[in-house]
Amino acid sequence: MSDAITRFDREHRFLSNFHVAPLEVHFVAPALRPGLAGGFEIGLVGGLEVIQAASAEHAFQALKTVDPAERAAVLAWETPGRAKRMGRKVTLRPGWDDLRLSAMEMVVRGKFRDLELALIATADALLVEGNTWGDRFWVWTCPTAGA
Repeated sequence: MSDAITRFDREHRFLSNFHVAPLEVHFVAPALRPGLAGGFEIGLVGGLEVIQAASAEHAFQALKTVDPAERAAVLAWETPGRAKRMGRKVTLRPGWDDLRLSAMEMVVRGKFRDLELALIATADALLVEGNTWGDRFWVWTCPTAGA
């Protein structure tokens, strides 16, 4: 295996969701029906949502909400960082915690639709974005030898 790519900057900036490049994301949102204890269950039938965004971060943050005004506000920000901050303030769609992995997968697929050759050029390098901002959900912790 090649060396790991642990910083998504400079020549590897395209790997970051903060890389600014227009993309279109197709997200099939499962239908949600009321579940036990006021939660939601994911149903089998949903509608196709199409998001056109300036970056993968814009798209992911926009998918958090179904409110058209909030979604438009997220997509209108000029930088991925501002879109992320706005995404922290939107009304989360019902069942978001159960949907966010699927949403991120569709965002990343959309992002690499136009960056396929650059991704292929990373060959068999392990791609692990360094985490200096305290993310506790999307972070991957490398297991230590002998632990």
